[in-house]
Amino acid sequence: MLPLSGKHILVTREATKAHTITRLIEQQGGISIEIPLLHFQGIYSEENEKVMNQLSSYDWVFFTSTNGIHFFFELMEHYHHKTFEHAVKMKFAVIGEKTEKVLHDFGYKAHFIPDTYTGEYLGKEFNEYTSESCSILVVQGNLAKQSVVQELSNRNHTISTAEMYETNVNVRMKEALKKSLHETSLDIITFTSPSTVDAFVELAEEEWTEELTSIPCMCIGPSTQAEARKKGFTYTIIPEYYTVEGMIEATSAYFNKKG
Repeated sequence: MLPLSGKHILVTREATKAHTITRLIEQQGGISIEIPLLHFQGIYSEENEKVMNQLSSYDWVFFTSTNGIHFFFELMEHYHHKTFEHAVKMKFAVIGEKTEKVLHDFGYKAHFIPDTYTGEYLGKEFNEYTSESCSILVVQGNLAKQSVVQELSNRNHTISTAEMYETNVNVRMKEALKKSLHETSLDIITFTSPSTVDAFVELAEEEWTEELTSIPCMCIGPSTQAEARKKGFTYTIIPEYYTVEGMIEATSAYFNKKG
């Protein structure tokens, strides 16, 4: 029997990325229930147009999510085609292997990846990687944690941040989420960002009960786990590797151990 056979697993990830985690769940025999709680859109502003026109002034661009990469290149194309010339000359730092792959798909190389895939370690390990003072652009969403900026600030870097996309609660999924919580006996909930935790609690409304908080949560990393605990979930788990593959491996291990 496969480790996730018959297990009902709630996938809260954004719609265009949910299929990846669903495929992994189904390969292990699980039943994926996709309720995408977030959606994203680019921020087209004078500030971001200015950033794009000044790309040549940065030594490094930092990405802490795949969304940041998508919207960076989307806005780059929207505002000024010639900025692609500057992008070829810049160096890119990414938070992990998934962001590295997406950057590669756009035709660019990641010049720095931390050993531990968190914003804190992205900044901390970068400071250990270089002794130079760099001009750095950190691409963010409107709800981004500032851990990478805080770590980079411990050195004499020139740091700029740019909010290039916004994260919105997918209110259209409210009834679907409530129905799933009411009618399905969930075995585990997956959260891939602190924002998915916040959206879950907001949309659950009257379904947010003590019984619900006792459902195990598989969180992609420490910041997501911290948010789940803050909201009241009593049993949270994080994988050894902070990726969706790591999440499903840890989920399988959890149920194998549980028996």
